[in-house]
Amino acid sequence: MKRISWILFIWITGCAQVTSLNLQKHQFGKIPTQIVWIQVAGLAPEHLALLKYSMPSIETKTAFEQSLCIGQTWEYNLYDLRPDAFTGFMSQLTGKKNIKNQCSDYQLKPIWSYLADQGYSVGIFEGELKPEQSLMRADTCQEGREFLNNTILWKMAKNSKGKTFHVNENKKYRANTVYYDKSCSQKECFSTLSANIEKTFKTFSRSSKNFVYLIRNFQYANYLKQKNIQKAKAELSELNAILSYFQGLASKNRDMLVLLTSAKSIGVDFPRNGKEWQAYERDGKFLMTRNSKLLSSVYVSGARAENFCGIYDQSQILKRIFSGAKQQGLEFSIINPFE
Repeated sequence: MKRISWILFIWITGCAQVTSLNLQKHQFGKIPTQIVWIQVAGLAPEHLALLKYSMPSIETKTAFEQSLCIGQTWEYNLYDLRPDAFTGFMSQLTGKKNIKNQCSDYQLKPIWSYLADQGYSVGIFEGELKPEQSLMRADTCQEGREFLNNTILWKMAKNSKGKTFHVNENKKYRANTVYYDKSCSQKECFSTLSANIEKTFKTFSRSSKNFVYLIRNFQYANYLKQKNIQKAKAELSELNAILSYFQGLASKNRDMLVLLTSAKSIGVDFPRNGKEWQAYERDGKFLMTRNSKLLSSVYVSGARAENFCGIYDQSQILKRIFSGAKQQGLEFSIINPFE
């Protein structure tokens, strides 16, 4: 009798569904109908020490550490071993390796081209960046005139033309329109990245049940290249706050996927001990490696987070958003372009 009971116990526990990931509660196989994707150029895992060592306690975790799943992506594509960040992000958004950094790239379909046809709203928020780092580069090519179709684009840049937005305003945003931050009328923007994102997202998400909200950040990498450690640390703190904000939303909404990806990860030689670290924090003196890293990181929470554990090509990120567990009949086949 005891033998039968023991066998029954093993059978029951063996069939029980796993409901945790990275020691956190998680429901597997959920289809993400609300996607928040944060792209951060230059970020590497060891950079989190800038935040970690400033925490009130070593046990305090950054938002990056709170992610349900952490993966690594190979940087290379068909033409470069270390493509620049813009090219890497294009590979992520289109799911393709054949990114040439030419006008022909804009003939490839990005994630919003698949989803907009299914009634999804698409919002893209670009922080402060250089013109060549903006997706509006597509407009300079004949092939790219329709690349940003059906999207709302917010830019933290001085208004050269078009509509505006402000963190203190409540307004409805229209597709196929670019909005410039009113606070960027001078050399610098006065509104913070996190405040702008939270405000525009609340307004944007309120009017749509299904959506993609894409955030693009190159400023962190720009500060690292300038060797301005104080500004780089402040920017990373902003990104940590943004990630924490969306993780909080995803914990209450089973249909939301929160994805943070990096590209062109910059290697930094950090100090060896405490005294050197203090001087480093004060003076901002550090050395960057000559070459960027060959792997970049992915931090994921929410619906379908389990798809992003492991090591894979950065071009596979899009496929992992769309693809579910086939054996469970959970394929997102209605819009899956890879089937």
